[in-house]
Amino acid sequence: MKRLLLLLCLITCGSIEPSSAQTTADRRAARLGLGVNLSYLEGYWNGSKASHFSNFVKLNEVPVRKQRLADIARAGFQTVRIPVCFGAWATIEPPYRWDAPQFLAAPDSLVRWALNNNLNVIIDLHHVEFDGSVPGADAPARVVWLWEQIAERYKATDPERVLFELRNEPHDITAAAWREQATQLIQAVRRIAPHHTLVVGFHDWNSRDAMIKSQPFADPNLLYTFHFYDPFVFTHQGATWSSAGLPDLRNVPFPATPATKITVPASARGTWVESAINNYASEATYERIYANLQAAKNWSVANKVPIFLGEFGSYGQNAQADSRCRHAEAIYFALGKLQIPSTWWEWDGGFSMFERGTSTLMPCMLAAVNTYRTGQLIVLGTEPTAGTTLRLFPNPVLDTLQIRGADAATATLTDAAGRSLGTFPVGTDGTLSLAKLSLGVYGVALLDKAGKVLGTARVLKQ
Repeated sequence: MKRLLLLLCLITCGSIEPSSAQTTADRRAARLGLGVNLSYLEGYWNGSKASHFSNFVKLNEVPVRKQRLADIARAGFQTVRIPVCFGAWATIEPPYRWDAPQFLAAPDSLVRWALNNNLNVIIDLHHVEFDGSVPGADAPARVVWLWEQIAERYKATDPERVLFELRNEPHDITAAAWREQATQLIQAVRRIAPHHTLVVGFHDWNSRDAMIKSQPFADPNLLYTFHFYDPFVFTHQGATWSSAGLPDLRNVPFPATPATKITVPASARGTWVESAINNYASEATYERIYANLQAAKNWSVANKVPIFLGEFGSYGQNAQADSRCRHAEAIYFALGKLQIPSTWWEWDGGFSMFERGTSTLMPCMLAAVNTYRTGQLIVLGTEPTAGTTLRLFPNPVLDTLQIRGADAATATLTDAAGRSLGTFPVGTDGTLSLAKLSLGVYGVALLDKAGKVLGTARVLKQ
């Protein structure tokens, strides 16, 4: 708790400040803002291994993504990350060449449609190693060749709006080996596209820990990326492609409380998943999410380089929608306060923000996204009365919450787990005292004299 109090002080005291000399990478990172991943062109598994998966894309399916990119822009997102398995369309053995070049029309189209919708674009080299069963697929020389071709293909794009991500989630590679390969890739791309910002992560699946244990590269026009799926037993419950035990988890809640109990599936016994389940109550909190992302921001500030959260989200198969929204809210709130641009995984797949079985965004997800823009933990509730602008501040709050834009008489409070704490009076001056509450996240529902709900919010009590 003392650590959290310090963290909240860092927010409110403004200790995180941009470098006085803003670089090109800083400026472009700031423009990325809110974004999403448009999955599809990374799905090598839809092809046949006999052809090193080159036929995984059906070209007649590509045009439907034109409307999806328009939908992404209409929803208020500024950036789209486009993961592409370029390696499926090139020979495995040298001399390297495109052996299925017709499929390159697919990423060309997505990039063009995204730019036509005024979206920033991150072209991401995804799954160059496939499933690890194709020897030579991720040979350093082959990855360099791929990037020489990709850079040549897209070098004429606007470097203010198009960024190149060198490799998604390097894994099964040492930190030193990845650093050597990344240096080669940076140099190869720079010879062809000297002005584009390059997005680079680190070993161990672009993990946050790998990033904060690493040093930046020499090139000044880099944006450093990491992925964040904490707590993993929440975000990947039901994921059949992941670790043993996770497919058998269901209805794991977020946030957790000390009383949260999760039954360990037999399939998870003796694995890291069992340990993660046993530690879940301490990991699945708003405070822990904030602290983990704060550590990433601290690395950014200390090294005077920009960072970007390239993937985060939760799989919707076995998770409850309200918990998914609260998890998204916790992350977006932190990203907004820490000024970290991001792209949610993903727009229209299993991690989507859609209501189940539809292409409609869940209202609570839209509200969660809005916490990035407003810095207010306002989700999962009634819209403010028509014609009013409901504001609750400051947030985080010490003792007294100021209420503006609504004639509230009382407020009902709930804790982070949704348990009622009772009804409290709102002062005639529009204040609500939270002095007796302990540190944490609380739900606030404002009511008028007749008991009508005027609006709801979450506030972070420090």
